[in-house]
Parts: sequence; C-alpha cells; structure tokens
Amino acid sequence: MRKLIPYLILGALTVLAGGAALLSWHQSDEPVGLSMYDCNNQGLVAPSNFVLTCADANTLLKNLHWTDWNKSTAYATGIASWNDCTPDCVSGTWHSAPITVYAYRVRDGHYTRMNSHHSSVFSEGPFDASIYPPTN
Repeated sequence: MRKLIPYLILGALTVLAGGAALLSWHQSDEPVGLSMYDCNNQGLVAPSNFVLTCADANTLLKNLHWTDWNKSTAYATGIASWNDCTPDCVSGTWHSAPITVYAYRVRDGHYTRMNSHHSSVFSEGPFDASIYPPTN
C-alpha cells in the first residue's frame, strides 16, 4: 500500500493540472470587450459622449446609445453638437442635430475609425474620425 501512495499523489496532481489547463483554455476563449480611444488616450467602452475635435472640443457627440458593441461595427444614435465659430470660436453659435454614427476597423481590441453619413449636419460633409492609435 505504501508503494501506491506516490502514484496516487501523482495521479491527483495530474488531474488537478489538467483541470487548471482546461479552465485556463476556456477563459481565453471569452470575448474581449472592445473600446475606443478618446482625446486623452483613454479606452472608452460604449461612450455616451465623445469629443471629435480634440484641440478645441468644438465638435462633439452627446447622448450616444450604442448597438452591436463588441462586433466588427458598432452603431450609435445621439446628438451632434458643434460650434460654427462665426465670427470666431469664442463668439460662435452652438448648433445640434440628431445623428447616427458607426465605429469600425477593430485593431488591438479598439475601434479605430468612426464615421457618419449625415452630411447635412456638418457643412464640410460626412466626417471620418481616426481614433487610434493614441497620440502619446
């Protein structure tokens, strides 16, 4: 019986190691949450507000409600707000309008582009924001 004890211990350790490996493998298959970088290079998950013009914050998206987050393309509806900067940005008038945007081009766990086809919202036409990689 004493000769069997080392084999029993070895068998128990083998079963435990196999169980730990299986658990580790299962956890690696879990979906990773996607994010998008903001002006401060912070990864945001389904942000409700997003500044498009980092230098002056004169164009932003507010009250965003996302669908399909963590898929290859995520969609949001919300409000676009922008300063017309007429005659200058300090004296300019703020405008807002409903907007639909989409985030796409996933790289390294982050959406790297955001776009909208609402050319009537911005006088320059649709925007295509590059939101990755971080600038630091």
